[in-house]
Amino acid sequence: MQHKSDAHEALSLLFQRDGVPPACIVDGSLEQVKGEFRRKLKEASCRLKQTEPYSPWQNAAEGNIRELKKGAGRKMIKSGSPKKLWDDCLVLESYIRSNTAHDIYMLHGEVPETIMSGETSDISQFCEFEWYEWVKFRDSAVQFPEDSLVLGRYLGPSIDVGPALTAKILKQNGEVVHRSTYRGLTPEEIVNPVDQAAMKSFNESIEVKLGPKASIDDFKDLGIDEPPILDRYEDDDLDGRMPDPPDEELDATPEVGDSYVNTEVMLSRGDRMARGKVVRRKRDAEGNPIGRANNNPILDTRQYEVQFADGEVTELTANAIAEAMFAQCDEDGNEYVLFDSFVDFRRDGTALSLADQKVVVKGRPSLRRTTVGWLLCCQWKDGSTSWEKLSDLKESHPVQTAEYAVAQGIDHEPAFNWWVPHVLKKEIVKRRSARYLKRTHKWGLEVPQSVDDALAIDKKNGNTFWADAIAKEMKNVRVAFKILDDGERPPPGFQFIRCHMIFDIKMEDFRRKARLVAGGHVTDVPPTITYSSVVGRETVRIALTLAALNDLEVKVADIMNAYVTAPTEEKIWTILGPEFGDDQGKKAVIVRALYGLKSAGASFRHHLADCMKHLGYTPCLADPDLWMKPEVRPDDGVAYYAYILCYVDDILSIAHNAEDVLRRLDKYFMLKPGSLGDPDIYLGAKLKKMKLPNGVEAWAMSPARYVHQSVKNVEKYLEENLSARWKLPSKAENPFAIGYSPELDDSPELDPSLSSYYQSQIGILRWMVELGRIDMMTEVSMLASHLAMPREGHLEAIFHIYAYLKQKYNSRLAFDPTYPSIDMSDFKECDWKQFYGDVKEAIPPNAPEPRGKDVDLRMFVDSDHAGDKLTRRSRTGFMIFMNTALIDALSKKQATIEASVFGAEFVALKHGMERLRGLRYKLRMMGVSISGPSYIYGDNMSVIHNTQRPESTLKKRATPFATTPLANLLRWGVSDRISFVRGRTREEEVA
Repeated sequence: MQHKSDAHEALSLLFQRDGVPPACIVDGSLEQVKGEFRRKLKEASCRLKQTEPYSPWQNAAEGNIRELKKGAGRKMIKSGSPKKLWDDCLVLESYIRSNTAHDIYMLHGEVPETIMSGETSDISQFCEFEWYEWVKFRDSAVQFPEDSLVLGRYLGPSIDVGPALTAKILKQNGEVVHRSTYRGLTPEEIVNPVDQAAMKSFNESIEVKLGPKASIDDFKDLGIDEPPILDRYEDDDLDGRMPDPPDEELDATPEVGDSYVNTEVMLSRGDRMARGKVVRRKRDAEGNPIGRANNNPILDTRQYEVQFADGEVTELTANAIAEAMFAQCDEDGNEYVLFDSFVDFRRDGTALSLADQKVVVKGRPSLRRTTVGWLLCCQWKDGSTSWEKLSDLKESHPVQTAEYAVAQGIDHEPAFNWWVPHVLKKEIVKRRSARYLKRTHKWGLEVPQSVDDALAIDKKNGNTFWADAIAKEMKNVRVAFKILDDGERPPPGFQFIRCHMIFDIKMEDFRRKARLVAGGHVTDVPPTITYSSVVGRETVRIALTLAALNDLEVKVADIMNAYVTAPTEEKIWTILGPEFGDDQGKKAVIVRALYGLKSAGASFRHHLADCMKHLGYTPCLADPDLWMKPEVRPDDGVAYYAYILCYVDDILSIAHNAEDVLRRLDKYFMLKPGSLGDPDIYLGAKLKKMKLPNGVEAWAMSPARYVHQSVKNVEKYLEENLSARWKLPSKAENPFAIGYSPELDDSPELDPSLSSYYQSQIGILRWMVELGRIDMMTEVSMLASHLAMPREGHLEAIFHIYAYLKQKYNSRLAFDPTYPSIDMSDFKECDWKQFYGDVKEAIPPNAPEPRGKDVDLRMFVDSDHAGDKLTRRSRTGFMIFMNTALIDALSKKQATIEASVFGAEFVALKHGMERLRGLRYKLRMMGVSISGPSYIYGDNMSVIHNTQRPESTLKKRATPFATTPLANLLRWGVSDRISFVRGRTREEEVA
């Protein structure tokens, strides 16, 4: 195409080669919206669609064009080809990109060329030679006795000239010829002085004809970095031998292409998320890899070592890695990245100066508006950092960028002064989500910041709560310090750190607690796991139900000063503070796992794990903080599993002799006096055994004391700080006022202080839900979605919930082990064998032998179609029962917007069945026998029919994405059965 007016010729070539697309999106140029171009589109019945002026982002092709330019630029810079050859290089890059796989869901794993043509793409003509690579070809112009093979440069395939594999080759005189017979230079020719001289002469001639070689300065506007240096692929040299087959036991090791090794995933690390890399398979003492690979994730028992950026290594199973991989990606496999903060800025020589910003346009003074030359270093929520262009950040995060410019004193620069004042004045976008959390109060009570502050608070309140807490802590923690004699120096290689006292208020009874901690943030990072995990709340509910079902004892205990019972491997020393009394100012070596050290949590957990193994317990693979041991009850010979649940230093034992188990544990760890015995307060809830109306004894969990104290703290806070504005309503029959919708609330935004208070109250309410207050689960979930920008109406809704709790604080969640009455006639059994064969439920091969009585699983699932009146997103709700005990419940907005009730119900069912499948896996790994299928109840007959019947088809485009996992669950035949419930059950209404 010689001129822009010849664009219609390119359109004709597109129609001939690839066919007529359904639509053609153009940018509004005259040669594309009028004349021959428009006429040809109309004749081909191809719809012409035009983007808005100055809006290139509305055309998805613009992004690919940018990448094409970058790719071609990198090739030209790397090869040293003249810039005049940009068009040939762009054509080659286009073909390569069309034959390369991309992370685009619509491609279904295929390359674009295969999707367009319908045939498997042939990459032979693109993979043999690189751009501008030296070749030799036959030139007919060469006369005898000169060598007919002459030097040339490869410029890509000739699509419309000659047979297959015909290439465009650049001659020394600058002419481009098409040849089907050519070859690359041999290694001997590349180092041959004669050929090297010929190549030098060739380059000099081309530089005269076509100009100098391209450099990175020629592509500044594309933002091209230095091209990466990649190793050329060569076949393995096996001297003609076939490779030995891998050993059967090592068929899934990294050496034979393990799919998980070298993947990067976001993992929970203490109280935050961190990026980890799967580095290798975990091996046993004999060097053999642990676990076997399987296409079914449940049957995959492999274990891996995952390394974080700071060098720490942890161990994860294949299931956990797969879950983390899918959780951090969207449906197209694209990874989420969330903005956290700015950490730095820089500008290069292209940035506009203040002196050059003022220009005269048509006789009028004006200011140039550009952000060229400015880069900001962003820190993302996953901990990574990257340099991004100011032009991009100005559009994606304008308020944050403007605030950062003001804070750094660069808002007067030409790249900022023309837009920052406008953004800050108008606040055209929502504020960022990161807010300051107030640390001076907890549960509405003042928390001291130092020992002197604690004593002052005691004096002000007229008690000795904090002084007693300090004295109690120092009595137990002195063992962690080896005090050196006067003048004695710390051992060589030991690092100095500071220690200080921190203060907290326990959630169980709001008692004061002081803790002496070390400044471990200044020490070197240990090359091991540094945190202590905790048992899941779902596991606690299951264990309590099994205790009642198998008639076992439940006892609890609390380890005194848990961390300092374990030795530390870190080499550190400190100077004692005022809390040490007469020893203040002395030097001491820290010999125990003092709180605050990087490895303190891991040291205690390892120490506790060694004790558990010594007692004969093994960790559950589904929850490593649940320890289990096969036992036989001596009274009747019933075989069961004894459990120990570890929530850091809170221990719960379930066995026929649970108290004896904890007394054995007391020989290794000193238990707090009076803590060993029947459960009272566990994880903030009242735990006791009760007799149900049906005569069955069951364990029940009640957060009544926690709720009562939280309501008192809120009332005190309102009286002292907000008495003129708010107070708790005198009457609240429901968690929300009738007709209230948080998403439609347009009241004024809260200031930072009240926003911090709002966030803390959401945390308290969510913990109440965890402890059994599922009657307000949906309301709390709705308010939690406004943590980023809470309004006054949202805070009023919080107070309304507390008024409701004040009236109805005495609730209890009983874990009834009674077997439910299930009417099997409600469940239609269909034959899936003709589609999937005679398959069975996948039971993990490493699952322990089932012991004790079996259990039934039921789930009630429903959705609230378009419940969010602002976004029209639906809400998923389900409740899972083990026998008659509620084990798990969820109320959460769906990620997609469904156009019909059917779609919303279908998505809810999919989410519920996935959770149910995970629960079955956990029960298997806990040694619990499941009596049969899981029974699922819903109230939408269309969804029931489309999941029960194999012959049912779905016509909606989006819904089949949820069909596949449902079919995979149902095909086992004994895994899940679905039934229709007329109207709504009480359980569904709560969900």
